[in-house]
Amino acid sequence: MSAPRDGGERGRADLHLHSLYSDGTETVTAILDWIEHHTVLDLVAITDHERIDGALRAREIHAAGDYHFELVVGEEITTRRGHLLGLFLTERIPALRPVEETAARIHAQGGLAIAAHPMAPLTPSLGRRSLISLHTDPRPEHRLDAIEIFNPTEAGRTRRVALHALNANTLALPGVGNSDAHVLWGIGTAWTWFEGISAADYRASLASGSVTAAGKDWPRSRNAGVYARQLVAKTRHLGHTLRPRGEWR
Repeated sequence: MSAPRDGGERGRADLHLHSLYSDGTETVTAILDWIEHHTVLDLVAITDHERIDGALRAREIHAAGDYHFELVVGEEITTRRGHLLGLFLTERIPALRPVEETAARIHAQGGLAIAAHPMAPLTPSLGRRSLISLHTDPRPEHRLDAIEIFNPTEAGRTRRVALHALNANTLALPGVGNSDAHVLWGIGTAWTWFEGISAADYRASLASGSVTAAGKDWPRSRNAGVYARQLVAKTRHLGHTLRPRGEWR
């Protein structure tokens, strides 16, 4: 790959996707194939709740296939204050720990810590006080690397105006866009523009602040359908932990 898949000047990344390994509704193989044939994304991440085995399996399939995008291993971690995305991980981060500890564990692996759907009232999310507390923490390993300012779900858009104001006036974090997709059609409906096309380019672009969040909100009727399917998927989640890794390819 030498140029963005959409033929433009900047790459597109969607680094918040869920599979059957948590409360998503599709296999990692189906997700990778959809990205290849139905999107123009250059970089993606599987970020299942409290586990990375699905992302590791996706990496194996991706490495053996002929895909025209790069893949990052990630996890959406439930901290005591809300959800945090860990990207570029090598090991699972445990849930229900203090958010500062979770961020430090992500950074200890060389990963990125990004607030998922912050300030959203409909799902566990970092609130205003937590975001400011992390921002002012004197220990760099406790601070966020970016903030998800465009999430197209109902949860993501509910407090978007207040979130943008907080980030513009106080946090000054790189703002990213992610789809938070649990179904195939949702993948790539929000994304981050970045300089280049690779995972290394994304990290460099984030560090320099040269990223832009973009996307299109989901209709409320589609949100309702996704949430219904998620509820079914959640009931299967515990069963997944008892199954062999390869079963949910």
